[in-house]
Amino acid sequence: MRKLTLTTSLIVVLAMTAGCSHRRQEIDARLSGAEDMATAARVHADQSAAKADQALRAALEAKKSADEANERAQLMLKKAGRAN
Repeated sequence: MRKLTLTTSLIVVLAMTAGCSHRRQEIDARLSGAEDMATAARVHADQSAAKADQALRAALEAKKSADEANERAQLMLKKAGRAN
């Protein structure tokens, strides 16, 4: 009787772990997919940050040019006012 109980218990444990193995593979596959998506998101974020930095540099350069143009225009207006 004891041998039958041990054998039955072993069969039940093996049957339960067989299902767990499949589930573990499924979980591993999902984790791998999530890690791949996170990596892709990180790369995309890095690219977006680089483009934002580039746009900021262009905007600052444009502001500098506009400020210089305004200074030249103010100087020309002052000269034109003295000429009259």
